[in-house]
Amino acid sequence: MTVLLLGGIVFTLILIMRQRDFASAGVVKNISYKLKGRSLSTNYWQAGIALFAANAALFALAFVILFFVPYGAMVGLLLCIPLSLFTWVIFSEVWRGSWKDKVKMASIGSSYFLLFLGWIFWYNATLEPAYPGDDLFMAWIGVIIATIFAVGAMCVSMFVILRK
Repeated sequence: MTVLLLGGIVFTLILIMRQRDFASAGVVKNISYKLKGRSLSTNYWQAGIALFAANAALFALAFVILFFVPYGAMVGLLLCIPLSLFTWVIFSEVWRGSWKDKVKMASIGSSYFLLFLGWIFWYNATLEPAYPGDDLFMAWIGVIIATIFAVGAMCVSMFVILRK
């Protein structure tokens, strides 16, 4: 399990470092060529909402894989992280507006992670102990880990989208 986790981290770092080569791949070029003429490539609201929906769909896919597929955490690491990077690279390649509007588009699209983080804090702030004397320390450790992952995913997505 640790080897797969480290392998997923290394694979993600390679994808981030080589995103220029990844963006020139045939599939990305074909998809970005088809989307460049649409209003999605210049309207930051439409692109941001589409990116928000893509992030929500990827999260839903990761949720389904994690809870309904045996060994889902490993499958999720090996499938959802590259798929999300692929989605963010496509949105970065399609964009034809100004850099300022690209920042707005990335902020709208990545606000999903902030909403998710807000829900995590609200859920754990209103969490009641299961029995008298129950310690909620482990729940807050989970909040810290979820915060690290949510902020990390948001930063990586902003880094991938806002590259020049």
